[in-house]
Parts: sequence; C-alpha cells; structure tokens
Amino acid sequence: MLGIMTGVAVLVVLVFAVLYVILDKGEPDAGDSGKRRIHVSGVYSILRKSPRAELAALRPKEDEIKKYLAEASEDASGAPLQSSDRAALLRHWKAQTEMNLRGIEAGDKSGIAFYYYDYPKECPVCGPFIAKGNFVTREEIYNNPQIIPPFHLGCACVLAAHLGSEKTMKETALAGMVPFFDGEAPPPLPEWTAVISLSAICGGKN
Repeated sequence: MLGIMTGVAVLVVLVFAVLYVILDKGEPDAGDSGKRRIHVSGVYSILRKSPRAELAALRPKEDEIKKYLAEASEDASGAPLQSSDRAALLRHWKAQTEMNLRGIEAGDKSGIAFYYYDYPKECPVCGPFIAKGNFVTREEIYNNPQIIPPFHLGCACVLAAHLGSEKTMKETALAGMVPFFDGEAPPPLPEWTAVISLSAICGGKN
C-alpha cells in the first residue's frame, strides 16, 4: 500500500513539473520583453504597437517649445524670427509628428518592415546626420522611438514606408539606401532646439 501511495505521489509531482515547464515557456520573460526576437527566416518578430506614448515621453512638451521659441530671435542660419514664424514652427512640429506616427501606424496594419528617411525639402540641420534613403527596420523604431522625425524645429525630414523587401530596398536606384544603424545604438541625432525658419525655406510661405 505504501509503495502504491509513493508511486502516486511521484506521478503527481511529475505532472505538476511538466505543467510548470509548459506554462513557463508560454509566458515571455519580463526581462526579455524588449529584446529582439527573430524568426528562423531572419525576419524580426516584433510587437506592432504604436510608438506614440514612448515618443511623447522623449520629446519636449508644447509649453517648453513655446517658451523656447519665445526667447529665440533668429534661426540657425541667422534669419530673424517673427511671431508668425514661431507659430508656424509649432504647428509644423505637431503636424509632422502626427504625420510620421500615422504613417507607422498605417504601416503596422499592412506589415511594413522597413522605413527610409526622405527630404521633400532640403534640411540643413538633418543633412549632416541622416542621408536621404537611410533606412531603419520597424524593430529599430520599436526599440528607439527617438529616431522618428521631426528631429528639430523646422525639420524637413520624414519617414517613408518601404513597400518591398530588404532585397528590393538594396536593389533600388535611390542613392544612399543603406542602413541608418551601424550597431545596436542609433547614430547621433540633431538637437530639437535647432531652428530653421519655415518662411526662409518656403520663400515666405508657411
């Protein structure tokens, strides 16, 4: 009788041990939640989550921008800033932030894996930091939301979705279509306090 009870006890312990292993593997480790997970194919397996909250935590608040612009008398090129320039710069900052975030959110719905930097207009501040065509992965955006434009007041840099694969991206004729990252950490980015007057860029049009 004692032998039977011992056998049953051992069996119960083994069942619980197996269940524990199965459940443990089914739950991701909190310490690894931000690390890269790669499929066998080499494609990143990422959490498709809007970077809005993370980006907002990294960027200056509207009141801080207003205060900074109120004290700025000229932009990076020495062009004087008028009240209309300051208002236009704040509107532009908010509009560009929203446009880039919506682009990423739309890309998540269709499974976009790569994005590249583009310049609808020349940006003298971003130019030395980011080349037109430098691309990033959605995984890199997930881990580093600070790489989402705009990077400074009056920034003309935008993030565009690449509709093809990494192979088609590398085969494109667009000059500078190379990875933006050269390692785990992102390269240096412009300071948000760099100001480029929109009226100077657009010939007086805001």
